[in-house]
Amino acid sequence: MTCTPEQEKAICHIAGPAQILAGPGSGKTFVTVHRIRHLILEENIDPGHILVITFTKAAALEMQQRFFTLMEGQKPPVWFGTFHAIFYHILKQSAQYRGYTIITETERRKLIRQIMHMHRRFCYLQEEDMEEILSVISSCKAGRKESSIPIQKMTPDDVMFLLHEYQSYLQEFQQFDFDDLMQCCLTLLREDACCLAAWQAQFRYILVDEFQDISPVQYKIVKLLATPEDNLFIVGDDDQSIYGFRGASPDSMMQFLADYPQAVQIPLAVNYRCHAEIVEAAGRVITENIKRLPKDIQAVHSKGDGLELCMCPDEEALKKAFVEYLLQEQKEDTLTGSAIICRTNVACGLWAQVLHGAGIPYVMKEKKKNRFAHFVIWDIRAYLALGQGKYDRKYFLRIMNRPLRYLKRDSLSAEKVDREELVKWYQHMPAMQKTLHRLFQNLDCLADKRPHLQIRYIRKVIGYEGFLREKYGAKQAQELVRVAEEFETFSRQFMTVDDMNDFIDHYTEVLQEPAEQNHGIALMTMHASKGLQFDTVYLPDCNEGQIPSTRSVTQEEIEEERRMFYVAMTRARHKLCLLAHKGRTGKDGPSRFLNSLS
Repeated sequence: MTCTPEQEKAICHIAGPAQILAGPGSGKTFVTVHRIRHLILEENIDPGHILVITFTKAAALEMQQRFFTLMEGQKPPVWFGTFHAIFYHILKQSAQYRGYTIITETERRKLIRQIMHMHRRFCYLQEEDMEEILSVISSCKAGRKESSIPIQKMTPDDVMFLLHEYQSYLQEFQQFDFDDLMQCCLTLLREDACCLAAWQAQFRYILVDEFQDISPVQYKIVKLLATPEDNLFIVGDDDQSIYGFRGASPDSMMQFLADYPQAVQIPLAVNYRCHAEIVEAAGRVITENIKRLPKDIQAVHSKGDGLELCMCPDEEALKKAFVEYLLQEQKEDTLTGSAIICRTNVACGLWAQVLHGAGIPYVMKEKKKNRFAHFVIWDIRAYLALGQGKYDRKYFLRIMNRPLRYLKRDSLSAEKVDREELVKWYQHMPAMQKTLHRLFQNLDCLADKRPHLQIRYIRKVIGYEGFLREKYGAKQAQELVRVAEEFETFSRQFMTVDDMNDFIDHYTEVLQEPAEQNHGIALMTMHASKGLQFDTVYLPDCNEGQIPSTRSVTQEEIEEERRMFYVAMTRARHKLCLLAHKGRTGKDGPSRFLNSLS
């Protein structure tokens, strides 16, 4: 590969801070490994003084392997590692943290379950809530304001109590999680001048890959390590900053220039990956963002079909057209070079069901999330089951106090609920009998209605939404009500509850199938697609509510959604197919991100 003048300049940069503004497919890994080689062979820098930091273990190993290949069999002792690996090594060398170990993800979940079982205040939490609990703990440790933490089920008091118990256990058993790891490393370097000086002398040349994804804490540690020589070589692209949920921001690239006004900025503006039409279209999309560094990305090839925009009248027509595309690819045996990239894991699950039904092989390495595995949907489905006359104890137990009716579990002794026996159990409590009669009347009213009308009745008449607002407060309830609204919208496509349940059961079975296939079209989220490339990329959900997500409201959130769309677009080498439908409600029409492409 022949170097461009910009790549040559980056490779030959020796001392002082430098920002390499590397667009998609611009050869940033090529530049990074060649710069390391240049430092060692041309500038006689001790390889043991060079630190290369990446975000994933896979990226670190790939970078190291490419460097060794470039060195033609030599293996100089350059430091390659993730932020977590490097920070953990620093901590383990200090007497204060020498006895500490990192808690594994399995141990972490086991600890949280133990805390939940020990304290009755957490009796309302289930295994289904584990992801929220883990997310909340990380958000609190990252220093996010309580008002910005996406809590659904837990109250703020319970969050703080759980966090205190969790942290107490970690300290007692000399363990820390990944969130503690970074904060402890920062504290150690700030408070121990000798320790900091030793690591500054060790890491005299620091290279950071994917700098746009750095968190504030990670950046503070890197700045400390780079002082006083400031030989900090960062490679990144603010337009590909898509990890706002873990503290990353495109501001990091701009902040670097503010912190190091003497820094050299070198743009890598040639895209070697994507068809010229794809580069031009992606550029038009991302320039709609206000918070970004200006770039002028150029393509070098026009191999393939380039950009294709498929507009369908409705969702069913879109599914049909998309399946036809894929069946043609299957016939031509090109599926393994293609990818379907979705905004969310839930959307991946829905497309997995479509692919399964059409007999199209796919590979999805991410864990599939069931969009229906949410306590709000389980509550509504329990009401629907009772409305169909299925008086199983498990359904009645789930909803009998949602909203609060002061009904007791003791009143339900049999596996099937007998309405007359239940009323008789409260024979000395006329008010409770009246409550039960009203509940039974409401359940009877559900029968024979279309599913979406039943769900609307549960939400508005039976009072389920009022229960959510009363129990979880206005802010938390807003998200939970949205889940109920989306479920109601989903249910409109079915004539009966049984039809809807059959769909959900089949969908769940598809998600639970073991991923034994190692061939077929790749199916993944936009986040998972980062760093990958494919001959053909399909973006099948280019509609409002999908991309951007309904949960993204502020300008900052919309701009991150647009960056995700940009990342997904630029995974395609030869063909990018954007699929959208005209919408049904006026709020789910083609994505605003397509406006610049029309």
